[in-house]
Amino acid sequence: MARVKLTDDLKKAISGLSHKEKDKLLFRLIAKEPTLAEQLVFKLLEDGTSAEDRRNDLAKEIEEFLHAYQKYYYSPGYLLLDLRSISGKITQHVKTTKDKYGEVFLNFLMLNKALALFGDKIAKVRPNRSRTLNKYVVNRAIKLLGLLRKIHEDYQLDFSDNMIALGQHIQRIDAMKRMADEFELDLELLLSGEIEA
Repeated sequence: MARVKLTDDLKKAISGLSHKEKDKLLFRLIAKEPTLAEQLVFKLLEDGTSAEDRRNDLAKEIEEFLHAYQKYYYSPGYLLLDLRSISGKITQHVKTTKDKYGEVFLNFLMLNKALALFGDKIAKVRPNRSRTLNKYVVNRAIKLLGLLRKIHEDYQLDFSDNMIALGQHIQRIDAMKRMADEFELDLELLLSGEIEA
């Protein structure tokens, strides 16, 4: 939805409304913006202190979903759709809580868990059938390295094992490894488990 530029006259008129009228308008507008409503729940009702609880709940949801999906796995394409859905939930969590640590943690969890559970199946399909999934994983790994560089170095150490695991998963799938080379993902950096200073 396009943003509307408010004129000074309109701002002045809105400011002149009674509190009751302002509240009524505000409630109507917030109801149309789910992200804003969730941010307000987090800030006002949870005092902005529930980011870790929300992160842990989402981590549990991701793990349970991927384990349950094992029964229904059909192809890399369908797995990609589900990873994008999970990624949307992670993005929503970050928009709501501004949890940068959680963004890294949850993305590593999603990729490592998916590749641990489905890596062998992905490796067995023809490369053209897994190309889009491989590209998604490699691009997500590149993004994760960028996010890691932005967080405090003490927190970077928390993700050393995750980095190594992701590097190993990518390396085991030939087509994904070739995609990593094509997109210049630094696998050696992932496998080292350390972000350079």
